[in-house]
Amino acid sequence: MSEELKDAGRVLPSAMVWATFFNGLLGLTMIITLCFCIGDIDGVLNSLTGIPIMQVLYNSIGSFTTTVIMTTVLIILSMVGTITVIAATSRQMWAFARDKGLPFSSYIEYVRPGMDIPLNAILTTLLVSLLITCLNFGSTVALNAIISLSNAALIFSYMASIGCIRLKRFRNEPLLPRRWSLGKWGAAINDAAMCFLAVGFVMSFFPITPLPAPVDMNWAVVIFGFVICVAAGNYVVSAMWHHVAPVALVKEL
Repeated sequence: MSEELKDAGRVLPSAMVWATFFNGLLGLTMIITLCFCIGDIDGVLNSLTGIPIMQVLYNSIGSFTTTVIMTTVLIILSMVGTITVIAATSRQMWAFARDKGLPFSSYIEYVRPGMDIPLNAILTTLLVSLLITCLNFGSTVALNAIISLSNAALIFSYMASIGCIRLKRFRNEPLLPRRWSLGKWGAAINDAAMCFLAVGFVMSFFPITPLPAPVDMNWAVVIFGFVICVAAGNYVVSAMWHHVAPVALVKEL
């Protein structure tokens, strides 16, 4: 969405840093509070509600009415968060399709005359999301694998972008012109970020318990490898010949 910001080279990195700081601070506060209020872990996990957080709220408050109200707030927040995620995902999908990096790019990138939103990209995002959700009706293991895969894929995207910058620093190659910089601490921050992300990336493929049965196995590593193979195949067959990197467009302008 940086293409839609004014002075994106300065505003966007600053927003990302402050968002990470405040989200980390609030997240840490939430985790500490939850640890103090969770009580009997087995009782929470085996709650008759089927939703552990509802049991935690009830144990802390002791009121059915207040628990229902607070749970409703959580549901509303989840719905609002889902809307923002769909908006961001569809916008990224549209941008990637515009650069001819996806299968069926001509359909996904099409914006109907008179509309200011990438409707085809939004519908495609919704369709894929609904199909993934439907996996829960057939196999909880498959859905859990997809959820674990999303975490691993997100971390991998961070590692890829930071790794490219770190590689240029290692080679003493000049970085692209920018309005916002980490200064002399850039290399150290890149290294710390890569180490932290590497641990999270490996751990995202671990099962919940050692020596798991097939039903308890974390199959995200298999799906991740499959997705990498499909993406590589798409690149060799199509994207390598048609994809136009955004940096090429920037240099052209």
